[in-house]
Amino acid sequence: MWFFYQTFVSRLLLALPPTWWVLGWQHRRIAAHANSPESRNDIPAFIKSYSVDVAAAEKPVEQYRSLQEFFARRLRPGLRPIYELGNDAIAVMPADSRCVVYGNVDAARRFWIKGRNFNVPALLGLAPSTRTPWDNCAIAINRLSPSDCHRLHASVSGRVVTTETHGHRFMGSEWAATHSGVNVMTQNERLVMEFESEEFGPVVQVMIGASEVGSVRPLVKPGQRVTKGDEVAVFTYGGSIMATLFVFGAIDFEADLCRHTSGGCETLVQYGSPLGRATGGWRRTLAPATSAE
Repeated sequence: MWFFYQTFVSRLLLALPPTWWVLGWQHRRIAAHANSPESRNDIPAFIKSYSVDVAAAEKPVEQYRSLQEFFARRLRPGLRPIYELGNDAIAVMPADSRCVVYGNVDAARRFWIKGRNFNVPALLGLAPSTRTPWDNCAIAINRLSPSDCHRLHASVSGRVVTTETHGHRFMGSEWAATHSGVNVMTQNERLVMEFESEEFGPVVQVMIGASEVGSVRPLVKPGQRVTKGDEVAVFTYGGSIMATLFVFGAIDFEADLCRHTSGGCETLVQYGSPLGRATGGWRRTLAPATSAE
């Protein structure tokens, strides 16, 4: 993986159309197998390879009909209590994952997102010159491994505004890929879901597919109201990334997350645990644009 994403030879390979044809073919082949009944025979090896905690799964292993069904398993009810469920001023983790947080996009680009052409409009599938409320947004990045539960949850309570799919490639989501010069977060297939929250203002969650991952499937529709911790999407087979965007000044991330991130470390987290607290600052950030209108 390091060779493929971090060397001069890899940059040459990734510039060639045949490379993407091979990667696309491999992706489709693996995805088709993971959805087939025959793939259930691969589940024991998958569990062993990634040290999956099967006791946390909603059902016994033998009841899953395919590798994909096991991969997208739910966890046992009550296993992940949602932190202060009745308090919408606290955002929660959207998935079991490894998390880093940044108060603005410039910091994220310096320390985590290394893609040469990364910018927020590109992440959201917009033209580079598009004006958005996210120009200097705070961002939380959750990196899932194959052993994690791949059902994705709302970080905040509110109304679903839009769900859109962008991108067409499936590069890796491993550390070597995300910290290379390729644009994993802006080129891979991804689901962009925007929420309107009374406490946090507009919030966007971007669910990013990766190699050996099929489409990211939404489980909610525009106009639907959700409560933090509700399922909103599901990944198919593989590991991947989520990015949650908050308007600058809208959130104070948890102190331990900030401390670990500033030390160059990811934090192992569980969905439903606290991500940060609303500050109300998004109202000041968006006020000039509102006044201008």
